[in-house]
Amino acid sequence: MPRPGHTFDGVQHVALKVSNLEESLRFYTGILGFKVSERYAPGEHPTMPVGLCFLRCTSLHHDLNLVSFPEEAGDLPSFRRKDQGPEADLGYHHFALKVPGRREYEDWKAWIIENGIEIVRGPVVHSPTHPEGDGTWGENRAFYFCDPDGHRIEIFCEMAEMNDQTNGIEPEWFANRLRREGHDPSKYEPAPPHGSESG
Repeated sequence: MPRPGHTFDGVQHVALKVSNLEESLRFYTGILGFKVSERYAPGEHPTMPVGLCFLRCTSLHHDLNLVSFPEEAGDLPSFRRKDQGPEADLGYHHFALKVPGRREYEDWKAWIIENGIEIVRGPVVHSPTHPEGDGTWGENRAFYFCDPDGHRIEIFCEMAEMNDQTNGIEPEWFANRLRREGHDPSKYEPAPPHGSESG
């Protein structure tokens, strides 16, 4: 059977294992503004030994799940890290929250700093060719911080739009973005595709 022809509409939600649900809820609702849709304690549902707390930042039922465990699961806080991103394990590295533009991005950065949350990377422009770029990829502005368990979170704007024919960054998108930021687009070109032959 061939792979279905319709591509995915995007990555929709992330599920995080947490060591202290109440502390994580204070972070995700109080700091990041998520809303609780539903909440189930560990073992409350007969097919689910874990607890699930569904949170949303859109009109969908959930954009984020917090997975909690019964007390007999052990000393889960001992697994916490300041920042799980650099850990050499098979856990995830980070997840990203998109904001509409630069103004909202700057507002969120100020809010995170005001709340005493350490920015563990950034702010950066992920670009090998943008005049402010850090040499990495995606063209987006980003900064990274962590939740109480050390799960790394990115807030970003301005992800590159791609051209399906060339599999490269859309040149007009890149030029318009530079103009908006006060740079002369004739001096810079988007980076060519790299290492994408297996796509």
